[in-house]
Amino acid sequence: MPDLIATRNLRYATRALTAGDPFQASNQDARILVAIKKARPAPVEQTGQQSSSDDAEHQALRDEATKLGIAVGPRWGEKRLKDEIAKASRA
Repeated sequence: MPDLIATRNLRYATRALTAGDPFQASNQDARILVAIKKARPAPVEQTGQQSSSDDAEHQALRDEATKLGIAVGPRWGEKRLKDEIAKASRA
């Protein structure tokens, strides 16, 4: 599943995305969204040691959200996790 970045506000997979939001789409949907200029491919990052630390950070956020009683979705990224944790902390 390709990583994309929204170039305009759009709805995809029940999510309301604003320009600049990263998301993943199926191969077919990605081709269509890029063709109609609603999204662009995300830059390819160099992977290596950093990816394992990113995975650990992401898992730590998921664990923290679960401890706060948040039902974490399987496709939630770090931004969504941080937002949900902040909301739960304020409440």
